[in-house]
Amino acid sequence: MRSRWVWLLVAVAGVVAVVAGAGAPRAEAAGGGRPLIHSVAVSGGAGDYTVELRGQGFGGPTVALPYVGDLPNFRIGDEAQPGPGEWGFSGDADTLHYLVWTRSEVEVSGLGAEPGDALVIALWNATTGAGATWGGDVAPEAPTAPIIRSVGFSSLGTPVDLRIVVKGQGFGAAPRSLPFVGDLDTFSFWDGRRGCGSSASFSAGGSYFGDAPADAVTLHYQSWSDTKIVVTGFRGAYGSGCAELRSGDPVAVTVWNSADTSLAGPQAAKRGLILYGIPGN
Repeated sequence: MRSRWVWLLVAVAGVVAVVAGAGAPRAEAAGGGRPLIHSVAVSGGAGDYTVELRGQGFGGPTVALPYVGDLPNFRIGDEAQPGPGEWGFSGDADTLHYLVWTRSEVEVSGLGAEPGDALVIALWNATTGAGATWGGDVAPEAPTAPIIRSVGFSSLGTPVDLRIVVKGQGFGAAPRSLPFVGDLDTFSFWDGRRGCGSSASFSAGGSYFGDAPADAVTLHYQSWSDTKIVVTGFRGAYGSGCAELRSGDPVAVTVWNSADTSLAGPQAAKRGLILYGIPGN
């Protein structure tokens, strides 16, 4: 059987690189194409941050700016807040003040985060529906916070068998006996595909310390060390409803240290982009 590979785009120090190959499609700088987030700047103070995104392919605004409220094509997830904490997306009680939206820049204010919180930001081009993610922490990070240096995705079969390898430091020892199929408080995978139901696509493998319902889509946790986590596929409700990985999905991974006992424990987040069916593979 012919091997089928999954590729990942990751941001490294503001530069976009391709893991496990080359030849990924280039986003168009104009209104269409795949959006790319090149950099994110978070300024302000606890409880009231301003977030500025720079990149390309963001498209145009869907409302007259400035605007206070929610939009269907932007969200900021705060991984340290219960609920889970989400700002500025359709239906959220926590709204954002949308100040700027151009093809290369988006600026919002009113984010009620705290120093050290891991953020997962998602943006979708309103014209094409294509999305982009960013994952990172609000400075200053706690000295005990885990650090994600790289996330790699691969598969020799189907999307359900996706292999996720997270490398870094500060992950702690295995949180339980592994291998294990289910949800863990200290890890989550988020898929940000738009246009499936009324919200973003699905999350998998997290139980969130009881502050939010455990994910119906579970993960097969293969191994966990202080510097490397290996997941070898989706289980549970994967494949039902919106819970299906597709080419072009913007995704993000969040990790807590295995010794953490609450959602507020320091976390780290990193983004990625799933690309299937690259010509020549």
